[in-house]
Amino acid sequence: MKKLILLTFLFSAAIQFNCLYAQQLPQLKHEGNITRLYVDGKPFIMVAGELHNSTSSNLTYLKPIFPKLKEMGLNTVLASIAWEQFEPQEGKFDYSIIDGIISQARENKLKLCLLWFGSWKNGLSTYPPLWVKKDSKRFFKLKQSNGSTGEVISPFCKEAQIADAKAFVQLMRRIKEIDKEHTVIMIQAENEVGAFQDIDYNKQALDSFNSQVPETLIRYLQKNTNNLSPEIKYVWQKNGSKTKGTWSEVFADTMKSAQNFFMTWQYAQYINEICRLGKKELNLPMYVNAWLVQKSTDLPGVYPNGGPVSRVIDIYKATAPDIDICAPDIYAPNYKEILSMYHRPDNPLFIPESTTEQARAFYAYAEHDAICFSPFGIEDAYSNLAYRQAISVINELMPYLLKYQGTGKMRGFMRTKNRAADTLVFGGDKVIVTYNNWDDTGYGLVIQTAPDEYLIAGITAQLRFESQNASKKIRIGQVFEGKFEGGQWITTRMLNGDETWHNECLIVTGRKAMISQTLEGQIVPPQPGPNQPASEVKSTEVQTPAVYKVVTYELK
Repeated sequence: MKKLILLTFLFSAAIQFNCLYAQQLPQLKHEGNITRLYVDGKPFIMVAGELHNSTSSNLTYLKPIFPKLKEMGLNTVLASIAWEQFEPQEGKFDYSIIDGIISQARENKLKLCLLWFGSWKNGLSTYPPLWVKKDSKRFFKLKQSNGSTGEVISPFCKEAQIADAKAFVQLMRRIKEIDKEHTVIMIQAENEVGAFQDIDYNKQALDSFNSQVPETLIRYLQKNTNNLSPEIKYVWQKNGSKTKGTWSEVFADTMKSAQNFFMTWQYAQYINEICRLGKKELNLPMYVNAWLVQKSTDLPGVYPNGGPVSRVIDIYKATAPDIDICAPDIYAPNYKEILSMYHRPDNPLFIPESTTEQARAFYAYAEHDAICFSPFGIEDAYSNLAYRQAISVINELMPYLLKYQGTGKMRGFMRTKNRAADTLVFGGDKVIVTYNNWDDTGYGLVIQTAPDEYLIAGITAQLRFESQNASKKIRIGQVFEGKFEGGQWITTRMLNGDETWHNECLIVTGRKAMISQTLEGQIVPPQPGPNQPASEVKSTEVQTPAVYKVVTYELK
């Protein structure tokens, strides 16, 4: 009887532990009109950076990098795991790399987003193991129109999908075993997938292309007609909004949309199955990233055909429920436009790759409630003093970013080519942002903390405060420049007179900071240490976003 009671107690305790563990897992939660990432039970915004592809392939090479990234102010690192290293022989797994990456990240108090380089990376199959690459019969490749094949795995190859999924499940199982502290908070499945051709000419693919469009997709189109991407909506309606027919009958046009939508459906199904099985082992948020369409006239195959580009996000949403986010890799200059296409009620904004630009980070977090902003090749940015200082200000403001995302009371501004001003609306009031004609670096954010109070961070801009009611006059009452230390506001000076054009506008000039670094780029204290000759240390003045509190009042 005592043994039975003990076993019952232990069984109950195990259930409670597993439930608590599941509750504490990183997860995405819908709150109001936004989706938040929760880590350790609290909302979390990734101040992140993605490593170069091979940086995490060797733990010795990786070891000195994590401390630098922590010093930069990051809280999350995106690092890759290659299938070829994880499963060098079929069924035999090497855990050394994954164990080491997690251990090194934990030592440096960094969270991880792991990138699974499995069947595809940049539209190619360069990361599968040799035993996969060598067996073209079992793991058959994409076929071109002339009948030739290269080295890219076909998304119609079931054997490849099964093998990829087995390895991925084993990876998730290993993370579950060793990562009780939840260092790993998100997973990217594959990388910039898609075929550099209009369609796969294997018989399996062509037979499927000439068959009926799946009812699942048709039902999705019918249910979400008013919210579809413009490209899908236009093509579907142009062909009569058909509810039955082959891909060519339902989606035919001169842009080869039928082939594009068909290939996207197949890639999304392939990847979703991998994510579904992986989540059964460890239910972490998962996303796919996109190599973007560079020109609206580009045909599928000029860009990787089948990846989650903006025009086909709806296909991923229709067929891939276990893929939580479609994420853009943004190197193109039309940054604002791309963010608007990817920030949707069913798709929170997650930027896994970008150029290293301070303005982009501020704008994404403030204007589009971004979960993550992550420049690619982040280890190269260690000596980018301007970016480091901007990240410092973002961390300074993090409590406010977390509080005001999704409220409509936080807006971002960012100068773009040929744009001299932006208007930010806050209920009945508006903030007019103008930029200097001689400087193209203006950016920042505005948070309305009370009806007549604003918290502002930015650089190289002027802000005026007005009412949307022409009969109501808004004036600046007080301006305080300062900073947050330990969550507490510290005023460094009160601005008036010339500094605000006599309270006509807020002149956002930015802070100036002196940064001392060695000739190798290492950041050091202002005074060289006893073993560091002064000749080996240089000081650089860096301008970084300044932080202000502004009080306004109505002039009566």
